[in-house]
Amino acid sequence: MKVNSFDLFDTLVGRLHYHPDSIFYQVQSRFPFPGFVLFRALAESQSDRTLLDIYHHFQQLTGISESEAMALMHFEFQIELGQVFPILENLSLVKNGDLIVSDTYYEKKQIQEILQKIGLRKKVNIYATARGKSSGNIWNTINQKHHIACHTGDSLHSDVHSPESNLICALHYQNSQLSLHEQKMIEFTQEQLGFMMRALRLQNPYLPSSAEYLLWNDQCQINIPLLIHASLYLNMLCKMKKKHRILFASRDGCLWILIFKKLFPNYESVYFHSSRYAYTFPSNDFIHYVRQTYTEDTIIVDSHGSGISCTQFFEKHLKKTPFYLSIVNNKKTQHAIVRTKARHETIEKLNYDLIGTFYDIDQQKPLRSQPEYDLRFIKPSHLCVSKCLDLLSEYQIFPFDRRVVKWASDSAWSQLAIDRFVDHASHHTHIKDEDRMRHIHVLSTGEGFEA
Repeated sequence: MKVNSFDLFDTLVGRLHYHPDSIFYQVQSRFPFPGFVLFRALAESQSDRTLLDIYHHFQQLTGISESEAMALMHFEFQIELGQVFPILENLSLVKNGDLIVSDTYYEKKQIQEILQKIGLRKKVNIYATARGKSSGNIWNTINQKHHIACHTGDSLHSDVHSPESNLICALHYQNSQLSLHEQKMIEFTQEQLGFMMRALRLQNPYLPSSAEYLLWNDQCQINIPLLIHASLYLNMLCKMKKKHRILFASRDGCLWILIFKKLFPNYESVYFHSSRYAYTFPSNDFIHYVRQTYTEDTIIVDSHGSGISCTQFFEKHLKKTPFYLSIVNNKKTQHAIVRTKARHETIEKLNYDLIGTFYDIDQQKPLRSQPEYDLRFIKPSHLCVSKCLDLLSEYQIFPFDRRVVKWASDSAWSQLAIDRFVDHASHHTHIKDEDRMRHIHVLSTGEGFEA
């Protein structure tokens, strides 16, 4: 029976901080053990590349006791377990009977723990050696027991040339390398952000090339870096202007508020029911709601907008000018992180909510139309941000860099997947028809339809 074989690290398993030695730096700071990274590298270079022998040499180099060395070894592996994540597009291909072939200092039992951590439940055969793949020696042993249809791995030498020289078909997996967008973050000295973007991309749960798969990638590669740096800017602005209450305007603030609250939980962050229509044709209930919600230490924020309808509403009905910030603003009004020459509808679409547009409030309850888009194409963005919230605490992303916001905004002009699957309703209007109100969406194409 033919089986497939897979490399382990950077093929089935990723590390949150990309580089293998990131584990060593964490051990050094968290154990803590000053100089651990240097001694660990020296010990490995002198060893037979098994973990036990590495720590035998580590003990000799540092003069620590055997029990201390074993405690460090155990701690290193626990750090590793906490840092690994599944590369889902490859993990989904593994079947019962397949092989895991890895050049590693870990033993079979430890690899089983790693596979359990990433959620692999298939019964697989594990071949773990120090240099079996790189030397080519392991393939003869494997060929005597199995008939490999194809081996997949990230190393051009160990996972492609080595098996091919033993007449085994091989597939070079390259997606675990940093993408162009992630490399851009490294250029901006935003290494931690680039690593998080990679971890999100490789945990895309959808079928490759599907609409949902592409939409998840839009979110983790463009919008999440935008929202994180917008959050860093917002925190700076609030401190400078002594603002503590933040109203995230619906609907485009739905994802921003989640990331901001995770990064800065001490602010009072509120999902603010508002829309251009409600500002322009406000009911008494809406005016009362805004008056009760907006305080002097408040800032209203939106992912994209000029703030004109918001400002006009406040000046007319509350006799004050609101403090308003948008990430991207195509006008010269109010505050903005980045200004553009035209409306940036893609930024709005990347931040669509799972609910319809707000048009009024009744007894403190928001009234909304039905969504004007297929939620199938919106849910991947929300799931991606949810995964981002799970990972954020693992990274130190700072300081604010306007170049990241400008880069993300510019990148969003270039035909993202969201533009292929979702058309933007640039206008909403209501028409009174006998005893009911009709809500009309006007798409950017000029087409109108009723929700």
